[in-house]
Amino acid sequence: MTERRRGPDDEPLLRRLARELGVPPERLTGLSPDLAHLIGARLRALQEAAHVDDLTGTLRRGAGLAALDREIRRARRHGDHLLTVAFIDLDSLKSVNDSSGHAAGDALLCELAGALTRRLRGYDLVMRWGGDEFVVALSHAGSESALRVLREIEDDFRDRTGHSFEVGVAEIGPEGGSEELVARADADLYARRRGRERWGESRQKRQGRSLHSPA
Repeated sequence: MTERRRGPDDEPLLRRLARELGVPPERLTGLSPDLAHLIGARLRALQEAAHVDDLTGTLRRGAGLAALDREIRRARRHGDHLLTVAFIDLDSLKSVNDSSGHAAGDALLCELAGALTRRLRGYDLVMRWGGDEFVVALSHAGSESALRVLREIEDDFRDRTGHSFEVGVAEIGPEGGSEELVARADADLYARRRGRERWGESRQKRQGRSLHSPA
């Protein structure tokens, strides 16, 4: 391969590469332009890999929050108030791990990640929040639209696995960043869960009274 001659445009590249490597620029003075480009490309590939969850292929929490902050700024800059974050909890994961082993639990997580990425649009964000939790951000979608899409995803996921998930949602507000928006979606999930539990307890009480009432 014929090596390129160093030109004036290569100097910014070397300075940028020195910054990414954390070394003084003069340490790279003798580096050929071709090798500098190869090293820079490899560094970018490693940085991108560090942003992705090894198991599910979705964004890690830190990278996902950074991307969500960018999307929030974009939405506010353009006056787009239709941005909804959903907090998803695969609450059956522990029982699957306990009954069938962690390999089965990992496979279930991958199925959920696949169900999300298949149905959502390419510019929607999907991140693994941790353990059995995922966070997704749907651009140009209000909470009702987001819930409708997520119900479709849950139907697909249930058909494939026999399992379901719980979800809470929050729409973008005039203030607050990514973590505040995710926290509101998490709180909505908890409120919906408590509502279902109270409804179930009330139903059991009604059934109990019916069983003990005189014929």
